[in-house]
Amino acid sequence: MKMKRTTIFLFSLLSLAFAPLQAQEAGQAQADTLNPHTTVARERTLPLVTTKIQLQTRSYGDSIVLRWVAEDYVSYFYLATFGVNVLRLPKDPQAGIQVDTLAYALKPKTLEQFKAKYAPDDSLAYVAMSVLYNDDKENAHKDKGRMGNTMDVSGDQDINYGFSMLTAEWRKDLAEDLAVRFTDKTAQPGAVYDYIVQPTVWNDSLLIFEPGVAEDVTTKPYNPERFDVRIIDSLGAPYTTQIGWWDSEHSSFEVERRQTSTLTGEPVNGPWERVTRKPYVSMVQQAEDEDYCLVVDSVPQLGMWEYRILGYDAFADLNELGEHTVFVPDVMPPLPPTLKTIVIERPDDNDPMAKVYAHVIWEKEELEKDLAGYRIYYQPMQWENESWRLMTPDLLPPTDTLCRLDMTGLRTGMMCIAAYDHSGNESRSFVQQVKLTDYKAPGIPENLRAVVREIDLENDTMALNHKWAYIDLYWQPLAEDDDIDYFDIAFANDTTHNFLIRNQGGIRQSAYTDSVALNANQRYIYYKVRAVDYSTNISEWSHWIQVERPHITPPTVPHLGKSRHTDETGMYMEWIVGADADMKRHVLYRRLGEQGKWDIVAKYDADSVKAKDNTIIVHDNPPYSQTGRYYYFMKSINASPFVSRSLAVSWRHQGPRVLDVPIELSGSYDDGTHLTWFVRDENLPGGEWHFCIYRKGPEDKGFKYYMSAAQDDRSYREHTLEKGETAEYYIELQYEDGRHSQSSNTVKVERPK
Repeated sequence: MKMKRTTIFLFSLLSLAFAPLQAQEAGQAQADTLNPHTTVARERTLPLVTTKIQLQTRSYGDSIVLRWVAEDYVSYFYLATFGVNVLRLPKDPQAGIQVDTLAYALKPKTLEQFKAKYAPDDSLAYVAMSVLYNDDKENAHKDKGRMGNTMDVSGDQDINYGFSMLTAEWRKDLAEDLAVRFTDKTAQPGAVYDYIVQPTVWNDSLLIFEPGVAEDVTTKPYNPERFDVRIIDSLGAPYTTQIGWWDSEHSSFEVERRQTSTLTGEPVNGPWERVTRKPYVSMVQQAEDEDYCLVVDSVPQLGMWEYRILGYDAFADLNELGEHTVFVPDVMPPLPPTLKTIVIERPDDNDPMAKVYAHVIWEKEELEKDLAGYRIYYQPMQWENESWRLMTPDLLPPTDTLCRLDMTGLRTGMMCIAAYDHSGNESRSFVQQVKLTDYKAPGIPENLRAVVREIDLENDTMALNHKWAYIDLYWQPLAEDDDIDYFDIAFANDTTHNFLIRNQGGIRQSAYTDSVALNANQRYIYYKVRAVDYSTNISEWSHWIQVERPHITPPTVPHLGKSRHTDETGMYMEWIVGADADMKRHVLYRRLGEQGKWDIVAKYDADSVKAKDNTIIVHDNPPYSQTGRYYYFMKSINASPFVSRSLAVSWRHQGPRVLDVPIELSGSYDDGTHLTWFVRDENLPGGEWHFCIYRKGPEDKGFKYYMSAAQDDRSYREHTLEKGETAEYYIELQYEDGRHSQSSNTVKVERPK
């Protein structure tokens, strides 16, 4: 390829001498003078700069189009000043070397020619002209000589050049008038050519151009290439879509759309319509050098729409990049209705709770075309949050304004009405209270129970000075009672006494904590509960429960009598507990280490322990631990709120230090000492461990630790023995906490002489 490129380059130099004689009459060729203010430096005072003309060709069957571009504004301005030559070299071996000059000193149109050809409102034509004829003298001479001014001028030139080259991709006529496009209409069908685009003047500039070269161009019909780009969509505001795609091959795009079906699925054979009023150019750079493009479109109708992306190439041809289908749903809800009034009807005069109906009346100012109907919702008023209940499973017709609902068994609550369209969009009216007088009392609460709250003397040394203890009460309302407002708790010191309401206000939850005096003479206290609904209906009292009143005397502190410990059997303990008449139970706790949570090991009923001389015998064998001690204590509970706990005792439970883990070791010398071993029992205790290799060398009096091996290693090689020397080896398994296995068998390895 380099030899061919060099040969063509030499031919192009040779053709300069004959170019004026061979040039065709090209309409694009212009006068030598571009701008009276333009001059080109002649003196070699600065280093030479090399630039390149980028050339592409495309065959259309009856002609071949050449499209080129300079690398920057300076290079283009030089070519525009002195022109370019367009050369063609037929690839005909019998004809020999032949150079056809298709255009000589091809330049852009002059300013007067541009203005004469294009209308003043042709904005793209004036964008193309700006790269050559934007003579902003005022700004150019402002702060002349300063670096900032030079950079501003350079930036403006680059921007104008970039936009002008974009217009050449959108309009073929502008590309020709900017002298960056040429059509070879004399190309013969089926012929093969090489093309060269070179500057007319080579040696009067600081720039050295590498000409544009296109080789082996065949005259044949043009078959557009199909591009497939990744297209995505998202929905923004109502009737609005966002079409995004990734493409690094094209610099500008057109987007078209057509409707394929309505919102209800009816097919539509709509025409393609242009979404972009001007070619779209992406300004967002994404990762991996891919340009991300995004176009926002507002469709006139809801339903299924098909979009296609078209990309401009260098020849101003539109290439189809891909199609994408978008369903544009209806996201606008209808206007909400207005709930006017609710009228309650009780048809049975003898039993007003037998049947209860609500007449709901509403209105709606505007009935949208896609209005589907209404639904009515009801929410009970309770102390817990309740979800809205649907009262009309079927949609009410859009023209309805009245509905009769069966409210039997329901209580006072909130009601609203919702409007729906055919797309499922919903809007709700303001909430209104529906008052339903309730004549039915709630059921009696069930499962009333009491728990005396414990006080640990070790953690609360001042508890003995307290004159109050706490009893936690719990109960359950009936499942069908969904309108309970609150509960009342009553107490008495004897069942023959009058019960008194204990709570100052209504109890909203099914639990209550009562504070009782510790110095009262009564042994028991009695409680009962009732429910009150939102209509002030009151249930019957529940059956009373008897609770043994807590007193101020704490239980006898337990203590450890006998104990022993072995790694094989674990901990043996004999706990001596108190013989208090009102003793309830004893609890044994254990934890590993000095910090952390205490775990319950066992619970013991006080009456069972009394039958065994108030002695609790414990055998506990927890898992071995190499990192901490096991701690134990016993807690005793009687009828008082106080609990007593023993002192904590502890043991280390580490297990055996030497583990019975058989290891078989074998060794040989094969281009070095080679040890292999096998662990018979892989079911080892937990913990981090490794292998330790011990060695007795030729000069050692005994075995020494040599090196370690990882858990997965089962072999080892070394090259330390000299000829005729012998070494012995054995292996142990070593844990990080100090435990180790028995030693393996010993092997002797000798290096032959």
